[in-house]
Amino acid sequence: MPVRVVSVAGMPYNVQIWVEDCDDGDFNIYIDKSLIKDDGALALQEIFNSTITCWKRLDGPMVRTALRAVTG
Repeated sequence: MPVRVVSVAGMPYNVQIWVEDCDDGDFNIYIDKSLIKDDGALALQEIFNSTITCWKRLDGPMVRTALRAVTG
């Protein structure tokens, strides 16, 4: 499951980091340019892809409750 890290500008609602769990099994991580530059994003992407052996997708009431607490 590949991880893609992208440095972006102009995310809405002052979001600084957004993780997208794609249907194809990939993860996209968008990080605001004020936190990380393009070369840092690429380095982080390489680190994730070389060290992550298994990510588990969680589901259920506990996860939805936690998301509600974070996102409102």
